[in-house]
Amino acid sequence: MLVGCIERKEMYKPGTYKGSSEGYYSEINVEVEVDEFNIISIEILDNQEPPTLASIVFETLPSKIIKKNETAVDAVSGATFTSKALLDAVENALENARGDSE
Repeated sequence: MLVGCIERKEMYKPGTYKGSSEGYYSEINVEVEVDEFNIISIEILDNQEPPTLASIVFETLPSKIIKKNETAVDAVSGATFTSKALLDAVENALENARGDSE
């Protein structure tokens, strides 16, 4: 008998999913790779956000999202709008991975 083992419910359909959201200056397009339970990687495919904003947001948030395995992370101070757009784009991709969108 195994004690303390809990069967985990699959969160995502494994694969790579695209998502997008409107940033401050442009649409932000991402590609998110997931397995059944985890966010594996996040790649920013396209954006026209100012490099000073984009670099801090795109270097900081993806690792936080992957570590926490969800998009409920704090925005980057001073780049709130770009941060929210990235979080929304990733969430859009995760909705596709969960089969939430039609």
